[in-house]
Amino acid sequence: MDKRIHILLLAASLLVVLPASCLDDASTPIHKEGYCIMYGECATNTATSKNLNCLYNKKAPLLKDKQGLDTLLELCPALHKGENTTTCCDINQLETIRSNVQVPYQAFSRCPTCFHNFMALFCEMTCSPNQSVYVNGTKFAKGDTGTYHAFNNQTYVTEIFYNITKKYADGMFDSCDHVTNPSTNARAMDLLCGPYASSCTAEKWISYMLSSDNGFAPFQIDVGFQPNADHAMDVKVIPCNESVNNGDGGCSCNDCPASCSGPPPSPPVPPEPWKLFNNDPVYVIMSFFFVGMSLSYLSAVICYNVRKSNKSSLQTLNDSYPDGYGSTDDIGVRTINTVSHKDSHNNISTLTRLGLKLDRAMQHIFTKWGIWCASHPITVIIVGIVFVGICSAGLVKLQVTTDPVELWSSPESTARQRKNYFDSHFDPFYRTEQLIITTNSNKTYEYKLYTESTNPKDQKYVHFGPILGNKALLKEILELQLAVESITAWYPEENRTIGLEDICLKPLDPYNQNCAIMSPLNYFQNNASQLDREIGDEFFGIQADFHDHLIACVNGPTVPDDATKLHMSCLGTYGGPVFPWVGLGGFDEQNYLNATAVVITFSVNNIYNDKKKLGRALVWEKKFIEFMKNYTSDNLTVAFSSERSIEDEINRESGADIMTIATSYLIMFAYVAIALGKFSNCHAGRIMIECKLTVGLSGVLIVLCSVCVSLGIFSYAGVPLTLIIVEVVPFLVLAVGVDNIFILVQHYQRDERSQKETPEHQIGRILGDVAPSMFMSSMSESLAFFLGGLSTMPAVKTFSLFAGLAVLTDFILQMTCFVAVLALDVKRQASNRFDCCCFIQDNKSPDSESEGILHRLMRAVVAKFVLSEYVKPILTVIFMAMACFSGAVIHKVEIGLDQSLSMPSDSYVLDYFAGINNYLAVGAPVYFVVPEGYDYKTVNGSNHICGGNGCFSDSLIQKISYASKMPNYSKIAYEASSWLDDYLAWLKPQSSCCRYYNDEPDKFCNATIPKNEANCTFCRSVTEATNNPRPSAHEFMEFLPWFLLDNPEANCAKGGHAAYGGGVKIINSTNPDDKLDTDVGATYFMTYHTVAKTSQDFIQCLKQANSLAENITATINSSVEVFPYSVFYVYYEQYLTIVDDTRFNLTISLAVIFVIVFVMMGFDLISALVVVAVISLIILNMFGVMFLWNIPLNAVSLVNLVMAVGISVEFCSHITRAFALSQRSSRLLRADEALSEMGSSVLSGITLTKFVGISILALSTSQIFRIFYFRMYLAIVVLGATHGLILLPILLSYLGPAKRPLSSDHHTLLEDGEYTSGDRNSLLGQNGTAKRTSSYDDDSSTSSSS
Repeated sequence: MDKRIHILLLAASLLVVLPASCLDDASTPIHKEGYCIMYGECATNTATSKNLNCLYNKKAPLLKDKQGLDTLLELCPALHKGENTTTCCDINQLETIRSNVQVPYQAFSRCPTCFHNFMALFCEMTCSPNQSVYVNGTKFAKGDTGTYHAFNNQTYVTEIFYNITKKYADGMFDSCDHVTNPSTNARAMDLLCGPYASSCTAEKWISYMLSSDNGFAPFQIDVGFQPNADHAMDVKVIPCNESVNNGDGGCSCNDCPASCSGPPPSPPVPPEPWKLFNNDPVYVIMSFFFVGMSLSYLSAVICYNVRKSNKSSLQTLNDSYPDGYGSTDDIGVRTINTVSHKDSHNNISTLTRLGLKLDRAMQHIFTKWGIWCASHPITVIIVGIVFVGICSAGLVKLQVTTDPVELWSSPESTARQRKNYFDSHFDPFYRTEQLIITTNSNKTYEYKLYTESTNPKDQKYVHFGPILGNKALLKEILELQLAVESITAWYPEENRTIGLEDICLKPLDPYNQNCAIMSPLNYFQNNASQLDREIGDEFFGIQADFHDHLIACVNGPTVPDDATKLHMSCLGTYGGPVFPWVGLGGFDEQNYLNATAVVITFSVNNIYNDKKKLGRALVWEKKFIEFMKNYTSDNLTVAFSSERSIEDEINRESGADIMTIATSYLIMFAYVAIALGKFSNCHAGRIMIECKLTVGLSGVLIVLCSVCVSLGIFSYAGVPLTLIIVEVVPFLVLAVGVDNIFILVQHYQRDERSQKETPEHQIGRILGDVAPSMFMSSMSESLAFFLGGLSTMPAVKTFSLFAGLAVLTDFILQMTCFVAVLALDVKRQASNRFDCCCFIQDNKSPDSESEGILHRLMRAVVAKFVLSEYVKPILTVIFMAMACFSGAVIHKVEIGLDQSLSMPSDSYVLDYFAGINNYLAVGAPVYFVVPEGYDYKTVNGSNHICGGNGCFSDSLIQKISYASKMPNYSKIAYEASSWLDDYLAWLKPQSSCCRYYNDEPDKFCNATIPKNEANCTFCRSVTEATNNPRPSAHEFMEFLPWFLLDNPEANCAKGGHAAYGGGVKIINSTNPDDKLDTDVGATYFMTYHTVAKTSQDFIQCLKQANSLAENITATINSSVEVFPYSVFYVYYEQYLTIVDDTRFNLTISLAVIFVIVFVMMGFDLISALVVVAVISLIILNMFGVMFLWNIPLNAVSLVNLVMAVGISVEFCSHITRAFALSQRSSRLLRADEALSEMGSSVLSGITLTKFVGISILALSTSQIFRIFYFRMYLAIVVLGATHGLILLPILLSYLGPAKRPLSSDHHTLLEDGEYTSGDRNSLLGQNGTAKRTSSYDDDSSTSSSS
């Protein structure tokens, strides 16, 4: 921004054009055509070094000097009449005009018509042969005075009155009003109108330029605006869209609305939202769907109940079996002596028989494996420890990623690649250290502007807000700013102290070593004495003070003289302006003086690829944060942030929640260890014998080892760890692991060992019974997670890979080490030894085994209630309502992540975020990058980019200009800065910017070197520029390096060093001897986004910028792709595809689960469909919870949704398999058995374990933990439990697969005598409950079609 600095001189300098001389007794009585008032120069203003004109009330002399005629033709072509040209100015005056109009020329040159009309004001006043008609001398002087130094004894003019018509004034103003300054993204008029920039009119503009108060005019020029041309200058104004007589075309659309081919751009009218019955159509459709489905379902239930009302329940059950399939006893278990070998063979399809063989093979393998592990427990445990140790050793290579870019942006993503391109070709976006300062006072101030008039109508007051109107507060803010500037930090890497000056951005380095500090105190050059300056006396009082200076600077931040009696510069110490919308906040529209906040920004170089240099910034920023945390003030409230603040606070948050997470896991571990026990009585000795602390802790330890193995293996592979993995993966693996532990242990506890069976064989048989179900669920989850690794989102990808391997490892360790531990524990309990203290033995015998509380509750209460005739329909309708509601609101779930949620609730950054939302007036910079390969050297190529005269109406700059005119839609706040437009203006000889030494043509002669002190020649002559306005390809590349090294200053504000030095890359020649064989590489054109406060705002900024860049690319007819870049794009690009990513990850997970369940269930299509349907409903209802609980969809919640799919398998697969293997007579009774037997393990395992642990997360101080972990985890467990333990059994009782007929394998078992025909008690518990005593359910069950 510093580039715009010196442009301020603009208007004022032209006044200098008219030198004058004055003498009190002189007069100018002759006022008629052909006569002058002034001619020649004969004095100088010692304060401004501007020359004054001599009094000359005579006939206009003939201009004979050829150089003078050429200069007159260049500057005032309308006055050039060939050899008969008479003028009221000589060659010296013409050269003075040329010198003084340099700044205005650079501001207006892109619009030739505007500049032509503008020059007429000064040409007619200074050189017109009819000067005396509309110019009158009012004050004169002779000889030296206090202010003026005379060259001779002639009278000179010190004040004149200049009459112009209002028609001319308005026409000239209108032709220039929309001309923009390419380097400041602002109107040129904002610079030229001085303190009146925000309310500039023709009268204010012209009066300001011609007033001696502005510090540039050599004498006072009063202006009269006349309604007609009588005795008033009335040159014809050329409209800005028409060509000038010298051949220059009209102004571009960017600078002249009349040149635009159509009406001003307006945002597209959004389509009328689709409505049904004046409501959201999704709501209406889902409502009708719910009503229709509910009525259909209830009607079917009523019809069924009416039809069976006259039949007994038992008869109905018996009738459900085909002839030859035996009878059913009172509990629905078929007696074994009815099994027919013929039945078991003839009714099995090929696919079913294949499924039976697969199931039998898995059962056989796991049985043999269980027997071996139980027989060799020590060996198994030692091998397991060695395996875990080897894999976990990879943790020494552990890499933890905390860089937000690495966490949320894929290296292959478009935004990431664009960021890498930008950082590698240009200077990386600077680091920002920012203060947002407000005051506790609401007091406002009225400041009376000084005037010599006593007329009440002339008394004017200006309103100031609570900060800018209070000098004491401004001084306190300045003290704080200076204190920050003086902060130092010790940097051990370089063994020295680092100050702000060592790391700050210095746009004009090496010519100006001051830091770029965006602060309104920089209007006073960060100097308290400047703030205290006042002009006045005892008689008139204060005529100007800091109020006047602030008024001038907020309206003209780039002026070097505020045009007040203070004559102070508005430029900052670093050589550039501080724009009020950057340094102030909390104002309405453009009423900057009403600001309620001061925003101070320290820009720091971001050397991201040099760790040593980056370390300098990091240590200083740490001290800065410490200083600001300790800063206190009774009058000021300061919100602050550093570039490192967010990452620091995220790390602090993670550390602060370690205790919360640890407590949560410890409670879950304790619950597992205690809940696994089954106690026959309350005797202390028996409790110590029958408790399962060792088994429970071993199971939990296996979960932790699984996580360590996963982390270690991926650390070997160099895959970095993210904090989300540490927080989520243990939770997931514990859920899966605990569920398997409870199933295995509780099945063992409910089993009875036969007389001939050893403990090792019993464990093997139990493992063969339950391991296929555990294998099915673990494989489903593991493969689903591994395929989730295909995601392009880094957070989801890394989580999926780590989780998939951890789940797989957990299953392997459970099938080995946990089985071994269980075998050892069985031997310990058999010998009546205490758990954890096996050297203690108690001889008290156990009481008869009783059924567990949860098992009894599930069998006798829950199963009967859930599956009862009248409750099932009610529950089904409730689940329908939940699903329809979630389906109706799924599109209402917000997308994004409020950055404040990632901060601890006590973080200072939250105050800073609030300050941004409440006070900031401009958004982040956005760069439209044109990659290398574009040809700027041709006229056609440059016209597709530039925005000035001769450029295409659909050029890059013009399209961005169009977008800035509808900021609410485009999210573009200002027009873009254009190095190309400034360079083309810089090249023109009229600008006096591009010169070289005659004796050294390869050496640049900048505009600071006076013409009389150096023998310099313009890079392009006036003739060349007239004949060929655009440079040749050779000239373009020859002078471009000079432009990029030229610092802007008063004589040449177009110098490109400050504004474009880092934004235009030159590709050097491969031939070192050919310095001109170069080309333009990558470049950018910068503007600003509008203020973005929410995730949706940031997402819209990115979407609109991408859309605009695509439109530009399609227009410029080049092979290069123009793309936008802003610092926040890498974080928000994920939200452009988050819906597709969510759909992909969830779909692929469900597809994998379907395939695995289908195969592992013996190619049972119905079971697979039911499982996937219930899991889908769980996920659908998760979206409903996210809507109700204000949980947005982002990478964190997507990880949780993927995890929810995996955990849901645990809630569904075991019960579904138990149902499929049940041999009860009807679907209802099979559902009852599955829920009774397996439901208690699911409830006591995953459900209660997770519920206990999750409740602790509610105590976290982290907002992100409470929202994305406590709320979502709780929803996962509650929805998983309700769907798995309520909805799933209901669906199975209605739609479950048909009972599997007994296979020939089972018939063989019966013949071998493994089962005794009719031995009903072997199938029942002591209280008459159905109970497995062998492999009956697994071995004898095969799937068949209904």
